[in-house]
Amino acid sequence: MRYRYVLGMALLACAFWQPAADASGYFPYEREIVAHASPDGSLSFAVGPDVPLIKVLGRHGESPAYYFRFWAQNRRIAKQGDIHARLLADGQEVKLEPVGTEADMHAADVFCGSYRVAEDALQQAADASSYEFQLVGADGSILWKQKGKSKTAEAIQKILAAESSSYLREGVVRDAKAVDSVRRDSRPRVFLPSVTPNEVQAWLVLHQQELMQDTLGKELWGEFRPYYHKSHDDIVFFMGRAIGDGVPLITFETRPYAGGTMLAMMKDQILEDRYWHTARTVGMMTAADDIVSLTSVWRDLDDQWDGFLDDAYETFQEYADFGFALEQKHKKGEGNRFFVASVSDGNKDLAKGEELLSLDGEELAWYKPNELRLKFRQHKGAAKLRLRTPTGEEREVALTPVLRPAKGAPDLPKDRKAFFEAGKVKGSKDAIVDNGNYPTLFAQSDPTYAQPSTKERYEASKR
Repeated sequence: MRYRYVLGMALLACAFWQPAADASGYFPYEREIVAHASPDGSLSFAVGPDVPLIKVLGRHGESPAYYFRFWAQNRRIAKQGDIHARLLADGQEVKLEPVGTEADMHAADVFCGSYRVAEDALQQAADASSYEFQLVGADGSILWKQKGKSKTAEAIQKILAAESSSYLREGVVRDAKAVDSVRRDSRPRVFLPSVTPNEVQAWLVLHQQELMQDTLGKELWGEFRPYYHKSHDDIVFFMGRAIGDGVPLITFETRPYAGGTMLAMMKDQILEDRYWHTARTVGMMTAADDIVSLTSVWRDLDDQWDGFLDDAYETFQEYADFGFALEQKHKKGEGNRFFVASVSDGNKDLAKGEELLSLDGEELAWYKPNELRLKFRQHKGAAKLRLRTPTGEEREVALTPVLRPAKGAPDLPKDRKAFFEAGKVKGSKDAIVDNGNYPTLFAQSDPTYAQPSTKERYEASKR
């Protein structure tokens, strides 16, 4: 019985790492660095293309920590006792220190675990021309190996160069050109303390209904129907009518996180029904995808639903009000430009038509509109703004926001199942497909983000 329990828990922890039908918030990390920010201020970066490499920067300026995360499934592993991971660079072993007990990384034919590597050792390995990742038995026999690809050295060099200023948005590092960063899809998210995923899911459904109370609202939101997922109880999604060859899918993840809920828009998901029909999240509809002629339509939908995160933050959390509204302009080949659209009564620091160039020393051209609005809402304390007047003069101003109390969402039901049944929200068993697990990837820096969902904890308890 103990073997079944250990096996079950190990497979539960490792299964997320496989390409699978999982709700996980994956970003492709084989060629590009992906980034994660914890609510406590620590930052993490990860890159492939072989065994994923993670860099963790603490919020207090500690020296960075580096981890390789091994995952392998092989029949030869099942027959072994002690198993160790190692990395060879140009045939020379790079010292790896296991995080935890190696015996706990191994169950049946699966091995899943993280190893710390010193920065100086990684610096030396970064110039190698060949790499091999291995799992070896107690007798030194090679049980599994992965040859380093041509991009391995480049990936190591990228992760060594990543700094705090590299982080732009969840999942995305700052590109050299603003236009490249603006073009990238994002996974916007907000942390909502002291509110349960069930309450947030109910609010999402009720909020859509509230937005449809007038003619414009019906035009914007009325063609979408809410669904809950029967296999992934952290997922609520909205599906619209077909546009061209595609069906718009708006996917929200409400993950239990640090005593509250991390609400994120999942822009990397595909929904497959039993007939192999697919619906894709609006964020995936880029010019490189299969709906080229309708890219602008999908992007408009993307921005439209991003506003749910603004509204959620104001509903459940105290928020900063700087007393002005933003408008955005975009010129092809350049980044975004942001202007003061209107100013509230009594605000003498800003004027309509002024362009916002930077916030706290950070240039704004790299941001998408709703990302910047959320950045202002979540700002702590006074902000330093650099502005350009309509006559071309630049100036700086320190602006202290008014802290507004959470608007509140009264009488939200606690019972998710009963609420959905009473509201006639449809349940779905259709497969939600992606290619990996983003929260698990950054477990070293942010353990609460990697915690299993309610359903996963329940299933684990039955083993």
